[in-house]
Amino acid sequence: MFRAQINANVPIKKGSGKVMAELPFVPHPGEHLMVGDSQSLWEVMKLTYIVHDEFHPKRDFVDLVIEVRQSEQ
Repeated sequence: MFRAQINANVPIKKGSGKVMAELPFVPHPGEHLMVGDSQSLWEVMKLTYIVHDEFHPKRDFVDLVIEVRQSEQ
């Protein structure tokens, strides 16, 4: 499982544009995810892998940071 922080420019869950999730796979730009309160379809725009070293501030919390936008499908 991959711990992911999913960021959007519109609310995903409880009025926030950020949600934490555990994913069984690594999504790639162009793919879609179902996340949030309404289980809406979100398109992956950008993916950042987190290097787990002593200097990274999120090293204990996430493996990936994923930027998404609401899908038009």
